[in-house]
Amino acid sequence: MLGQSVWTIGPMFHYNFGGEKRHFSFAIETAYWNIKNFPYSIDAGIEFGKKRVRLYSELQTGFGIAGISAGPVLEINKAERKAHLGIQSTVWMNYFIGLDYRYRRIDKTNFYCVGTYGKIPFATKDWDSNSSSGRDYDWD
Repeated sequence: MLGQSVWTIGPMFHYNFGGEKRHFSFAIETAYWNIKNFPYSIDAGIEFGKKRVRLYSELQTGFGIAGISAGPVLEINKAERKAHLGIQSTVWMNYFIGLDYRYRRIDKTNFYCVGTYGKIPFATKDWDSNSSSGRDYDWD
């Protein structure tokens, strides 16, 4: 029996503008999707730029080809040896290979990012499923 959850993992490449300079960044992101009823997800990523490392997580929802997400981001500025908290929001379009547009606000500075990514999905079995019987005792 296939599960009602899916994990994805993959690389992301962004062109960042806003702030002091335009630059490229690379990230690795993973996400957990619950697709049983209303699709929702939580993702986590780490992004590497020339002078910055960003750790982030977003709550997201979407349907197959498009979605939206938002959440906190921690930016570590390696050159200045400072860390700042911020927020980011992303809209995306995809089926395994996608495009996204991301807005970030960190330390009173707005950043805009356009990018592309690839994700490898893999299904998991539900934690509460019983593989020996065909019954699903879902009480919610």
